[in-house]
Amino acid sequence: MKNLLTILLILALTPVYSQEFTYKEKKELKGYPDYIMDSKFSPFRNYFALTIGNNTVEIYDDNWKKIFSHQGNPESVGGHISFSPDEKYLAYAKYKSDNDIAIIRLEDKKVVQVLNGHSYNINKLEFSHNGKYLASASSDETICIWSWKGDQMELFQKFIYEDAVMGISFNYNDEYLIVGGYDRMVSVYKYSNDKYLLSDTIPGLKYWQYDVCFHPSKNEFVSSSQYQLRRYNIINNKVLFQDSLKIRVNRTIRYNSTGEYLVFGKNSDLVIAKISPDEITEFEHIYRHADHVFGGTFSDDGLFLTSFSSDKSSIVWEITGVKPSRKSLITDYMDGELTSAQKMILTAEVIENILGKIDKKLTAPRDEFETTIQYTDRREKLKSEVLSRLQYNTEKHFGVKSGASGKVKIPIERLIGYNADLEIYKIRFMESDAGVKIPIADAKAFKNNWTKAYLQATKTKNKDSNSYEYSSFELVISASKKAFEVTPIENPFHIVKKRRNVSVQADRSESNNAKTEKSVTGEDLLGVDRALIFATNIYDSFSELVNPVIDATTIADELQSNYYVQTELLINPTLKEAIEKIREYAKLEYSANDNLLIFFAGHGIYDDVFKEGYVISRDSKSDDVAKTSYLSHSNLRTMVNNIPCKHILLIMDVCFGGTFDPLIASKSRAADMYTEVTNEEFIQRKKKYKTRLYLTSGGKEYVPDGRPGHHSPFARKLLESLRNYGGNDGILTINEIIQYVEKVEPQPRYGEFGNNEPGSDFILLVK
Repeated sequence: MKNLLTILLILALTPVYSQEFTYKEKKELKGYPDYIMDSKFSPFRNYFALTIGNNTVEIYDDNWKKIFSHQGNPESVGGHISFSPDEKYLAYAKYKSDNDIAIIRLEDKKVVQVLNGHSYNINKLEFSHNGKYLASASSDETICIWSWKGDQMELFQKFIYEDAVMGISFNYNDEYLIVGGYDRMVSVYKYSNDKYLLSDTIPGLKYWQYDVCFHPSKNEFVSSSQYQLRRYNIINNKVLFQDSLKIRVNRTIRYNSTGEYLVFGKNSDLVIAKISPDEITEFEHIYRHADHVFGGTFSDDGLFLTSFSSDKSSIVWEITGVKPSRKSLITDYMDGELTSAQKMILTAEVIENILGKIDKKLTAPRDEFETTIQYTDRREKLKSEVLSRLQYNTEKHFGVKSGASGKVKIPIERLIGYNADLEIYKIRFMESDAGVKIPIADAKAFKNNWTKAYLQATKTKNKDSNSYEYSSFELVISASKKAFEVTPIENPFHIVKKRRNVSVQADRSESNNAKTEKSVTGEDLLGVDRALIFATNIYDSFSELVNPVIDATTIADELQSNYYVQTELLINPTLKEAIEKIREYAKLEYSANDNLLIFFAGHGIYDDVFKEGYVISRDSKSDDVAKTSYLSHSNLRTMVNNIPCKHILLIMDVCFGGTFDPLIASKSRAADMYTEVTNEEFIQRKKKYKTRLYLTSGGKEYVPDGRPGHHSPFARKLLESLRNYGGNDGILTINEIIQYVEKVEPQPRYGEFGNNEPGSDFILLVK
C-alpha cells in the first residue's frame, strides 16, 4: 500500500504534456533523376523548395503545385537553399555552376541577381534573421557575407580559411556568426561597428566539422562531425563547451523553431535528438529512406518535418508535439495575412513586444463548450489586437509620423523610374513599390528634391476594432505643396482583400433582351447574383482529393462567363477562413431580389454518435473526437440561414452531404404551372418568397471524387445543367438543375432549410 501511494504521488507531481511527439508520412516527393540534397519550407509555409543532384532547384506553392524549376550544369551536382525571413527571396547555390548563387524573387519567380564571389563548390547558405545579410560557405576556403543595397546584394565581407568551409549560422538576433569546416575549428564572429569581427575560436578539434547551427533563441550552438555532436554556449563573447553526444552525423543539422529538438541524418535514418538544459539525447529514429539521409528540416510552425536522401526522394512528415515558433504564433493569429513590411519587421525583439502584451484569454485553446461562432469572435478580437500592434511597430520601424487631420507621413525609400508616356513615377516605400500619376514638369521638380517629399495616407480606426485602416495614399511635394495620387502595389499596413471576378455590368438587361422578351429590365427586378465557392483537395490530416479544385474553378468560370454572377473562389481554406468568409458575406447589404449561391467541394464525414454531418476543412484533425476542427452541418445551417440575403442556394459536393438536412427531405418542383406566364411575371412571383434551399451530391454515404483530371460525377452533371443555359427562356431554376443531377449515383438530395417559404425558387439569368 505504501508503494502504491508513492507511485500515485509521483504521478500526481509529474507534469502532464498536452501532446507527445508523433509523426506520420504526409507526402513523398519521389521519381527524381538524382539524389535530393536539400529541402525545406519557407518561413510562413507558403512555399516548399528542394534541390536535386543534377543541379536542379524546384519550388512549390502551398498547394504542391510546381511554380519554378531550373537546371544548371549537371556536373555541378546538388546545391543548397535558404529562404529570406520575410519569404520574399530564395537564395540558391550552384545556379549555373558550382560557385554562383541565384537570388530568386518568389513573387514573380524571377532570378533577379546572380552572385559570384566564390571560385569553387558552395556548401551552405543562410540569411540573417533580420534579412539584411546572406552568408555563404565554400570549399574554396572562404565565406562571403553579402548585404542588400537597394534591390541588389553586394559583397560585404569575405574571410579566408585554411581548408573547406562547410557550415555557417547566425544567432537569433544576428549579433554572432559561427563558422565551421575541414580545418577542425569553429570560428565565432561578433557584429560590431557595422561589420563582423572575429571574437573567439575553438581550435584543435578532433574531426572535420560538417555543420554548425545556432539555437533559435539562445546564444547556444551545436557543431557536428562524422562521429559526434558538440554543444557550446557563448558567454561574455567567449565560447564555452557544454556537452556532446557520440553519434554519426551524415551532413546537416537543424534545430526546430523552439530549440527543443535537433534533426539530422545517420546512415539511412532520420534522427531526432532531444535538447534539454542538461543533455543531448537520441530521441527518435525514423526508418523510411532506402539510402543515405543528408538531413532534415522542421517547418517554423511546428507542423511538418522534411527529410531528404540519396534515394532520390524527399518526404514530408506531419508531426505533433512540436511547438511553433514565436513568429509562427503571430502568423497564426493573423491568419497568415501579413504584408511584406510586417514580415520584414518581425525580429525577435518585435515579436516578444507583441506577444508579451496580448490578452492571454484571447490566445487560449478552444474550449469544448465554446461554440464555433464564439470561438470565431474571439479569434477576430485576437487578430485585431495583433494587427494594431503590428501597425504600431511597422510605423516605428519605417519612421512613419503622425500628421494633421488623421494623416500619417511616410518617408520615400527611393525612386525607381519615370514613364513619360504614361506620366507615372514608380517609387518605393516600406517594402512596396507604388505608382504616382504626376505630370512631366512636376516629375522633374520631384526628382530634384525627392528626399524632401513624402507620402501621406489617411489613418482611420476600424469600427469595433483596435486596428486602423490606411487609405488614400498621396505624394506631397514639400516645395509646392502639391499632392498626387499614389497607387501602392501592396498596402504595407494591412492586407486589402480582393475578390475574384467581382465585376458586374451596370445594365444587364441589354444583352439578355432576346431571351427575356425585353421585359426583364432594371437592377431592382434582377438584383445582384453572387456565388461563394469553397474547394478543398489538400488536407493536413486526410487523404488528398483530385478534382474539387478543378470542379469548383470550372463552375466558377461558367457562372462568371455566362451568367450574371459575381463569383469568389476560396481554395483549400482552413475552418477559420471558411467561417470568416461566410461571416463576411453575412455582413453585406442585400436587396430583396439578390441571390447567393454557396458551393462546397471536398471531403465530408458523418458521426454516428453525434448524429451529425461535417464538412472537413483543410486543417481538420483526423483524431479530433469532439469534431471542433470541423464545420458541422448544424453550424453551417445556422450561419447560412442568418445571412440577410433573401434567396440562398447551398450546393454541397461532399461525402455525407445529404445529412445537411436531418430529414433528408427531397421534393420536386413543378414547372408546368408557369408555362403560360411571362418571364417577368415568373421572376416577380419567385422573388416574393424567401429562399433557403440546398442540393447535395449524396445522402448518408461516401461520394466518388472521380478520375484524376476529370470532374466528379455530381460536378459533371451540375456543369451540364449550367451549360444548358436555362433553355429557351434563359432562366435557370433549381428544378432544371435537379433534372440533370438526379440520376447521379449515389442519388443527390434536395430540400429546404431554415425559414424557406413555400413557392420559393432559386433563379440564375443567362447573359
